[in-house]
Amino acid sequence: MWTPLDFGWHALLSSSMNLRLLSPLEVIVAAEAAYRNRGLELASVEGFIRQILGWREFMGGMYFIDMPGLKTASHYGHTRDLPAWYWTGNTRMNRMRQAIGQTLANGYSHHIQRLMVTGVFGITAQIIPQQVCGWYLAVYVDAVEGVELPNTAGMALFSDGGRFTSKPYVASGGYVKGMSNYCSGCSYETEIRIGPSACPLTTLYWNFLDAHEATFGANPRTAPRVKNLQRMSPEQRAAVRSRAIEMRGNLDAL
Repeated sequence: MWTPLDFGWHALLSSSMNLRLLSPLEVIVAAEAAYRNRGLELASVEGFIRQILGWREFMGGMYFIDMPGLKTASHYGHTRDLPAWYWTGNTRMNRMRQAIGQTLANGYSHHIQRLMVTGVFGITAQIIPQQVCGWYLAVYVDAVEGVELPNTAGMALFSDGGRFTSKPYVASGGYVKGMSNYCSGCSYETEIRIGPSACPLTTLYWNFLDAHEATFGANPRTAPRVKNLQRMSPEQRAAVRSRAIEMRGNLDAL
């Protein structure tokens, strides 16, 4: 994720396919022909086709299997309202301002911005899943419910309880810092968990781990994170919980 590169190297075909203006099979056939005729790398072409034939079509299948329950699912029972700045980008968190600003300007962001920035904040801030899903459906030009809803409700927010994912996708501010230039010049400090300058994504991440320590600890993919959590003193964990309560109580001010 890099601020001057709104689109990066993404193909920008999702809106055409989701709106049924372009057949996924047509895209796959063209990619395979390019591999054979132009000598493209097999790994690149396979990864591209896998995203369409594998993940995209799989998501469509999950939508039809799990509806209408997917639309009302709320595995964690989260109750916070979506912050107003999701609609304006007017927040002190530079990472959120960048991702949301690009979304509002272009009607587009790529999957890491959706999953690991706006999505991660949605789940760790305990926002009502239906409000987050409604935002995604409203702001993206490729947001057709049959594709968007399973990705948002099922993958980004884990509101279906893990029907097709093995863990909730959550991360601290350090993940975003390592994957972008979004943290440069931010009002918050990525490495700090507590206090007024603590990065909200970092505080909310550790609070989320603390709240779901048992389930994260029992999952081989997330157990190492719990070991890091358990290295914190009881006083530190209590301070994280307290700061997280303050943040969630006034999300609009972050």
